[in-house]
Formats: sequence, structure tokens, C-alpha cells
Amino acid sequence: EVDKSWWGMASFQVSDEALSNQCEEAISRLQELKINFLAIDFDKTIVDVHTHGQWKGSAHELSTHVRPLFQHLISAAIGADIKVAVVTFSPQCGQIKDVLEIALPESSNSIVVRGRDRTWSYVGAGSKDGKQSHMASAVEEIESMHEKLDISKNTTLLIDDDVNNIKVALLDGVRAVWLNPNKSHNLLKDIQALV
Repeated sequence: EVDKSWWGMASFQVSDEALSNQCEEAISRLQELKINFLAIDFDKTIVDVHTHGQWKGSAHELSTHVRPLFQHLISAAIGADIKVAVVTFSPQCGQIKDVLEIALPESSNSIVVRGRDRTWSYVGAGSKDGKQSHMASAVEEIESMHEKLDISKNTTLLIDDDVNNIKVALLDGVRAVWLNPNKSHNLLKDIQALV
């Protein structure tokens, strides 16, 4: 008799490895495009649920909703020295940091989180619409930690499920990719198609 639990586990590891390889390829494409900063939305993007900024459960419970795609993509980005920030309208930044620590234990410390928690402000001349001020503030923090790093609109990529945030970014000269929450697997193809 075949041990089906082993069979299921083996096929999961293969698909996990394939996903990891596809994420590495997507990050290679970003390197070709000289992208050095990845800004990623949280609700309905990194996680497959919308918390509405009011998640009542534990960080561990919320971490079970992290899309494996983003575990691999973020790890590959950080491994390639692409800086990463989570940009969200949620005020629950502490909980988001806890979720990242659970889902990405090796790389969570280097991820900047910008949400509506009133711990930061952006006073620059750039756009304050959509996620633009979130990204600008995150860049200020990242650049203050890395003296020779130069992040610009041209070297930034926003990934978000909200079409409005994507439109605002594109109009402001920032590359952006819309994540269809129901077809998140298309994201890697969309990254490969970036110009």
C-alpha cells in the first residue's frame, strides 16, 4: 500500500521548489531593469484576506494567510539586495511585523513597514496620493541605513491589489504591477513582462 501522506508531501515540495525558481527568475528580471526597491501591499496581496485594519486574531493565525508566492519573492528580493517595504493603509503595523517575522524569519528584520499607525510622516514634495507617501517615507528610512544606495521612482516597483494605487503610481512615474487577488499566480508573468 502507498503511503499517501508521503506522496502529497513530495509533490508539495516539488511545487514549492518550482515556485521558488520562478520567483528567482522574476527577481532576475527586476535586476535587469535596475529595480532596487520593492514596495508591496499587505491586505489581499501578501496575505489572501483583507483585515480592514482590524484583525482580531493572532499574528500566527494571520501568518497562515501569507501567500507562499510572497514568501519566496520577498526572500529572493532580499537575497538579491533589493530592498523591501510593506506599504499598507492598515494601522496594525505591529501585527504585520509579527506576521512577517513568522512567515519570513530570516529576512523580516530588513523589511520596512509603512501603514496608518501615525509613527511616520512624509513632508517631501512628492505625491501623497495612493501609496506614494508610504513608499517615499520607506525610501527615506532605507537610504538612511545604506549610505551609497540611491532609490528613485525609476528603480521602484509597487505590487498592489488596488487598481487606484497602481494608477497613482504609474501616473507619478513609478513602475507598478497589479496583483489580481484571485489569480495571484499571474504576478510572476506580469513581472517578467515589465519594461
